[in-house]
Amino acid sequence: MVVFFEGDEVKVCSKEEGFLLLGSYYEAKILPPYKNIVEEEDQTSPLVEIVSTDEVRPMPPPATITRATQVFHYLDRVDAFDNDGWWVGILFLLL
Repeated sequence: MVVFFEGDEVKVCSKEEGFLLLGSYYEAKILPPYKNIVEEEDQTSPLVEIVSTDEVRPMPPPATITRATQVFHYLDRVDAFDNDGWWVGILFLLL
């Protein structure tokens, strides 16, 4: 089980309809509770955003080289960084 702490940088995916594209993860930071961020409908209730544990991932280690050092194979599941987000994908052979 992965444990996250205040200040940790993570990747977050929302399964809410209309949240960009399914399968994309975006960089986020675990923040402390804030009393001045409130619900839109009830300005007296603090805003609470809850995501499922399968929607949060740790950030990958920083890239130190520009070439892939791992061998990938047909139909391997991968994450790739593009357009400001991490995208889940499967490798296919393009002819």
